[in-house]
Amino acid sequence: AMQQREIDAVSTDDSILAGLVEEDPYLHIVGPNMATQPYGIGVNLNNTGLVRFVNGTLERIRRDGTWNTLYRKWLTVLGPAPAPPVPRYVD
Repeated sequence: AMQQREIDAVSTDDSILAGLVEEDPYLHIVGPNMATQPYGIGVNLNNTGLVRFVNGTLERIRRDGTWNTLYRKWLTVLGPAPAPPVPRYVD
């Protein structure tokens, strides 16, 4: 709709905005962030193998710098990479 000039702006999550800007060089993010959008991963706790795999992968990418590399590749349009988020595990 923006590319056809049917609308002038859109307000959505930062990650989606970054993807839109990546796809269209005429789009720009303007103004400050309006809200923080936390993300999470839901996994059936009975699937302990998957829980361990997901938690281990997230911990590894925080530790080995992959998180920062991915941020710089896909989300630089949002500003400098913040520190990787602190994990919060919920039972």
